[in-house]
Amino acid sequence: MFSHQLTKAADPILQAIYDHPFVQGIGNGHVDDAALKFYVEQDFQYLSEFIKIYASIIPLLNDREDMRFFAENIDFILNSEIHPHHVFCDIAGVEYESLQHATPSPKAYLYQSHMYRAVQSGKLINIICALLPCPWTYNEIAKQITALGKNTDANKFKSWIDFYMDDGEASDGDLTRRLFNMVDDLATNLSEDDLNEAKQYFLKSSELEWEFWQQAFYQEGWRFADVIEGDKNA
Repeated sequence: MFSHQLTKAADPILQAIYDHPFVQGIGNGHVDDAALKFYVEQDFQYLSEFIKIYASIIPLLNDREDMRFFAENIDFILNSEIHPHHVFCDIAGVEYESLQHATPSPKAYLYQSHMYRAVQSGKLINIICALLPCPWTYNEIAKQITALGKNTDANKFKSWIDFYMDDGEASDGDLTRRLFNMVDDLATNLSEDDLNEAKQYFLKSSELEWEFWQQAFYQEGWRFADVIEGDKNA
């Protein structure tokens, strides 16, 4: 199965994500407030673009069940995925609304540009492969932390872990399985070149997931570029 090839190729990146100090901190119950705030600032901006990527898929679909699936997950991101943000904000002692107007950092800007490049390819499999590592790695993080026995009531991040661990309706676990199944269906009869192209989108997004944790942990913003107010997303 093509999906197995993707996850096998990305396994070293997933292992690096497990080992990242931010992710380790979630498992151990402590992450610096500055890292949590930077993460929420950037993830709010990222998810706003992620929703648009989801929306770009719908015109490429013919099956109404598939359309409903993506529409429901747009709603899920808009109305439910604010919960893990609130968890970080509560721990850091900051109002969520105060973190919703940040300039996309260099790595977030790169990630968004990478996903839009997949959209511009016009190939459904490329778009799904570009967005899939986000739900996939988060679900795997939650499963890893839980398997290590660290998802306990004493861990202040338990609610965050539970959110990404959940395999129920419209959850990331369910979402991941459905997307991988779609990728396998789309991969049927594709050329080797097309499959390699799709794999590159998946692997680059997987690495950019690691970079997202990295930038938040060290608060890596723009160092030299002056960003003009009003042109934050230029």
